[in-house]
Amino acid sequence: MTPKKGLLVAVEGIDAVGKRTQSSILEAWLRSRGLATGAMSFPDYETAIGREIRKFLMGERAYPHEVRHILFAANRWEKKAALEGLLSSCDMVIVNRYSESNLAYGTANGLPMDWLAGLESGLPKSDLVVVLDAPPKDLFRRRALNKDRNESNRGLQEGAREAYLKLAKDLGWKVVDAGQGIEPTGQAVSSAVSQLLAASGRTV
Repeated sequence: MTPKKGLLVAVEGIDAVGKRTQSSILEAWLRSRGLATGAMSFPDYETAIGREIRKFLMGERAYPHEVRHILFAANRWEKKAALEGLLSSCDMVIVNRYSESNLAYGTANGLPMDWLAGLESGLPKSDLVVVLDAPPKDLFRRRALNKDRNESNRGLQEGAREAYLKLAKDLGWKVVDAGQGIEPTGQAVSSAVSQLLAASGRTV
């Protein structure tokens, strides 16, 4: 295993809550302060397993929940070496959706937490999990068209939100109100990351 230098921050939350936007804002903020920063996003649809994930999300494949979540985890395993490489060379790596997504959506789909966690065991662990939170009813308008199977399932989104909030309480994840606008949300995210950096003896 490549020695870990950098800190891993997972940006989480239900679909259309602003993960990609806030990940990009955080990446730019860290780089502007001189920190070597890497970024990844999951699912990675460019891999063989990622392409299979896209097919079932678009309704071209039908899999039971267990297979879906195995594929999501396997997609991260495909990128393990690349992620470890970033962690060895960067001060911080931001991941838009990581293992925590499988826990939230998997439990929302009725799968056991221990089983889901086992799928991810051995992957680099997050040093900070930021959960962007907003009610699904407020987010459905953001993606009126071209929703995939998960995005269009409002019941799943509501269940995943509940799971994220419970997991955050149980596991110490940072919950950020994503309904307050892009800029204040970004400030809250950067504040949480600043605290992580300070706790690890680094400053920005």
